[in-house]
Amino acid sequence: MNIFSRKFTSLDFKGLKTICVCLLILNILSLASIYSSLHQAGQFAEREVLYKQIVWIIVSWLALIIFANINYRIYFDLAYLIYGLNLILLIGVMFFGKSVMGAQRWIEIFGMNFQPSELSKIAAIIILARFFSLSSPRGLVYGFLLPLIFIVLNALVIFIQPDLGTALIIVFLFFSLGFFSRIPKRFFIGLIALGLLVSPFLLNHLKDYQKRRLLVFMNPNLDPLGAGYSIIQSKIAVGSGKLAGKGFLSGTQNQFNFLPERHTDFIFTVIGEEWGFIGSLFLIIIYWLILKKILQQAQRARDEFASFFCLGISLFFFFHLFINIGMTLGILPVVGLPLIFLSYGGSNLLIASILLGIFFNISRTAR
Repeated sequence: MNIFSRKFTSLDFKGLKTICVCLLILNILSLASIYSSLHQAGQFAEREVLYKQIVWIIVSWLALIIFANINYRIYFDLAYLIYGLNLILLIGVMFFGKSVMGAQRWIEIFGMNFQPSELSKIAAIIILARFFSLSSPRGLVYGFLLPLIFIVLNALVIFIQPDLGTALIIVFLFFSLGFFSRIPKRFFIGLIALGLLVSPFLLNHLKDYQKRRLLVFMNPNLDPLGAGYSIIQSKIAVGSGKLAGKGFLSGTQNQFNFLPERHTDFIFTVIGEEWGFIGSLFLIIIYWLILKKILQQAQRARDEFASFFCLGISLFFFFHLFINIGMTLGILPVVGLPLIFLSYGGSNLLIASILLGIFFNISRTAR
């Protein structure tokens, strides 16, 4: 099998240019929001953060182009190898990784931090797409138990780092893709019921800061200057943006440094405060256009592996958007997930771009 696909045609470009335009808009919004978030009382600080994000955006576009020209079927053949290498890398990070704010999740490459657990999202989509595309209604062991073991092992290693957000994304991918497979739904419903039953015991294994986040989710005023501070300030910032926002570099919560982590996990607050409801709605429409295109391809794909792969990519994007915006608005607990294509950080941006590149290849070859 030739791993390189044919070149783009005018028809291909016409069908995918919407995503390219949306991605460019998100890149511009990302740089503008990060630039704004790095201002404190009118002074531009930590400009190297902005420069690093520019480098990551360039690298991510190169990765998208490269993966758009690699035949997606190669991932079906290498699914177990990709999963195994990813697991080895995750275990290696536990011993040799870089610790930041009490979490050992990163490795340093040429002066830039990379988070290997982000690779688990690609590995999970690949392994689940392979299993579920080959599963039969009676295939309990191969279609349900084996992918469950793979996912639980992966999520457990990530949870230990600790990285609750990424572990949850991987578990959500298993259940969501599983409901679209031919495996009887009662297996997944029973597993969810079991998870709810044992959840009180699992809470004892959460880190103290994770427990505080759950408590302040119910009532942020329990710790207004500690764990509840981010949620309170985030809701104030988004609410103060009102309909049209306060304008670029004019958000008081942002400019006067009331918002923590505003260039990473809470970057949506910068959008909400500076551009208001209209700007936030515009951002959501951009994401919706990308998701719509991916889901359309999932329905058209003649190859079940391609169909599950596209569905997995769309779910990957959706969970990041829903959870990040939800925790910013205070309707979900804070779990530390970036806003895809917008937050500062190269790992998530690179992985998301690789997945888009694979989608581009699927849309050109799996029809």
